[in-house]
Amino acid sequence: MYIREVFVRNFRKFNDEGVTFNFRKGINIILGENNGGKSSIIDALRLALLSGQYRKGIYINISDFHINEFGERASEIRIDVYFEELTEEQAVAFYKLTDGANTSKAELHVIYQTYKDNKGNEKVKDYIYGGSRNEPIDKETFDNINLVFMAALRDVENDLKPSRNSQLASLLYTFAPNNEDRERITSTFIEANERVKGDEAISAVEKTINSNLSLIEKEELNQQISINLISPTFESIAGNLDLCYEFPRRYIKILRNELKKLREHFDISDLSHVVSDVDEDYIKVDVKKLKEDGKLVKLYNELISKIQGNNLAVRQNGLGYNNLLSMATTLGDLQKKPSDEEISIFLVEEPESHLHPQLLELLFNFFRQSDKSNKIQIFMTSHSPTLVSKADIDSLNIMYNQDGKVNCSSLSQLQLLDEDKEDLKRYLDVTKSQLFFAKRIVFVEGISEAILLSEFANLMGKPFDKYSVEVVNIDGVDFEPFAKLFADNGDHKNLKHLCAIISDDDRCTNQDDKYVIKNDELTFSKADINAIRDKLKKGQISSRAQKLNGFSGDNVLVKLAMKTLEYELALPKENTETLLKVLDKIHPKNSAKIKGLIEKGEEQEKIAIMIWLAVRDCKGAFAQRLASEINKITICEQGDKKFKVPNYIQSAINFLIQ
Repeated sequence: MYIREVFVRNFRKFNDEGVTFNFRKGINIILGENNGGKSSIIDALRLALLSGQYRKGIYINISDFHINEFGERASEIRIDVYFEELTEEQAVAFYKLTDGANTSKAELHVIYQTYKDNKGNEKVKDYIYGGSRNEPIDKETFDNINLVFMAALRDVENDLKPSRNSQLASLLYTFAPNNEDRERITSTFIEANERVKGDEAISAVEKTINSNLSLIEKEELNQQISINLISPTFESIAGNLDLCYEFPRRYIKILRNELKKLREHFDISDLSHVVSDVDEDYIKVDVKKLKEDGKLVKLYNELISKIQGNNLAVRQNGLGYNNLLSMATTLGDLQKKPSDEEISIFLVEEPESHLHPQLLELLFNFFRQSDKSNKIQIFMTSHSPTLVSKADIDSLNIMYNQDGKVNCSSLSQLQLLDEDKEDLKRYLDVTKSQLFFAKRIVFVEGISEAILLSEFANLMGKPFDKYSVEVVNIDGVDFEPFAKLFADNGDHKNLKHLCAIISDDDRCTNQDDKYVIKNDELTFSKADINAIRDKLKKGQISSRAQKLNGFSGDNVLVKLAMKTLEYELALPKENTETLLKVLDKIHPKNSAKIKGLIEKGEEQEKIAIMIWLAVRDCKGAFAQRLASEINKITICEQGDKKFKVPNYIQSAINFLIQ
C-alpha cells in the first residue's frame, strides 16, 4: 500500500484550482525554490494522515486558508489522499477508505471549513471521510498509519535526550511490544538496582537520608526512601535510555608481562604484526589489525572487555552526525513497526542539513535500502543538487510558481522512454541538477557558450542572476532528454519553466549533403575560404539540429547558430576589433594574417570564416578572454568600443527575460 496521489486546494499557497501531486512507491523528492510550497505539501500529508490521532503535532488555523489575488480568504481547505495496491489485510484495516468493491484502492478526504461561533469569533471545523462513498472514519483506522516527521529546523540534541517521548524511547516500545518483553527488561534493571544498593557507599547514603527523615518526621509520617539506579518500571527505563557515541579506540596499551600471560593462556605464538613498543614497560596493540585476524578473536575479546570505554555525549558531537543518528533511530522505529495491515510514512525536510556531499550520498543510499527492504514510503524536500544527482529520475517532483499559481510536475508522469531517463541520469551531475531549482533555464552545448552567455546578458542589460536564469552546459549536443522535460507532447505534464536551447546548426555535416565540409578543409593555413563560404550558403543544417528544432513550443525556444558560435560572433563588423584583440594573445600570426586581409577590404563573411577557423583549436581559452573583454565594455571601461550579441542569442535571452 502506498500513496499514489495527493490533491490540495486552498491551503496556504495552493489556490482554489488546487494542485495534484503524483507519487510513487519508495522515495519521493520534492524540489523547488524557497517559499515555493514544499513544506506545505509535507504539512498537508501530516494533517491528513494524522487526522484521527490525539497528539498530531500540527493543526489548522485561520492563517492556513489561502488568500487570493483580491485579498479574499478562502472558506474551505480540501486535502485528498489516494492509496493504491492495498493487500487483503490492509483492505480490512482501511475498509472505510475503500469503495467496498475494489478494495485495492483507498481514498482519504479531509475538509476544513471556517465558521463563526456565538461570540463572532472565527473558528475552524473539520470533516474527515473515506472512499468515494464519503464514509465517516473512526479513530482506530488511523492507528494503522505509522508516520514520522522530521522538520528542516530540528533540535536533534533535544529529540535524542532521555525522556518518555524521545526517539530512543519510541524505538524501545517498538522492539518490546508485549508484556513478556517488558518484564524481561524490567527484571534486568531490578537486579542492577539490587547490586547498586549493596554497595557500601550507596547503602550509607540511603541510611543517612532515612535517619534524618526519622528525626524530622518523628512519628507523624514515618516515611522511608530507597535509592535505585533507575525506577524499576518499563516506562521509566524507556524514558531514561541515553545515547552516546563510542570513542573509536585505535590502540590498547598493555603491560608486557600481562600480554605475555595472555599469549600463553590463548596459546598464541606470534603477535609481531599487531604490536609495537611504547616504552620499557608497555606495548601497544593495534585494535583494527587484531580484530581482522580471525585467529586472534579470543585475545581481542579479552582485551576489549578489560578496557574502560570513552564515550562522547550527543551534545559533544557535530550537527551533521547527530542528524544521521536521529534519522537512523527514527527509521529503525519505522522499519520494525509495520505489520501486515499497516502503512509506514517517513516525512523529512531537507535531509542534507549539516551534511557534506559524501555523507549525504551515504544517507541517500541508506534511504534507498530502507525503501527496498522495509516497505517505507519516504517523502523528502530538498535544495541539494548533490542529492538530486543521486536520485532516480522518477522520484523527482518539481514545484514552481507560474503566474502566481503553485504547480508541481512529477517526472514519473512525463512521457520519457527508459533510454531518456538513463541519459538524463548520466548527465545530471551536481551542476546540471541545479536546473530543477531555477525559474528559467538555458541549455548550451559547450564551455564557450557557458562562459560567454552571462556576459552577453549583462551587455543586454538583462543579468541572469537578477532573473533566476540557470545556464546548463551539457558538454555535447544530445539536448533531447533535457528538451523532453520541458516540451509539451499534448498531455500538459511537462515542466512549465521557460527553457531556451542554444546550439549550432552544424550545417554541411550530413553525409548525404553534396555541400558537406570535410574536416581537412578547415585547416586555417590551407583553407579555401571561397569554397567554404559557398557551401555554408547552400548546405543543409544537420539532421540533429533539424530534430532539435521540433521541440520548440510555448515554453521552449530552440535557437541555432549558423554553423557555429564563433562564426556568428564574427559576422557583425563591429565585433572584429575585439575578437582580433583576443586572438592576438593566442594566435598572433593568424590574427596578423586576418588584419592584412581586412586592410585589403576583404568582405566580412570571409573574415568571419577565418576567425572561426583560427580559434577552432582554442575555443575555451578564446571564450574566457573574450568574456573579460566584453565585461570591460559592459562596465564602460572601454566606452568607445561596441560589441553586438549574435541575433540568435539575443532572441534566446529575450525569450527568457520578457
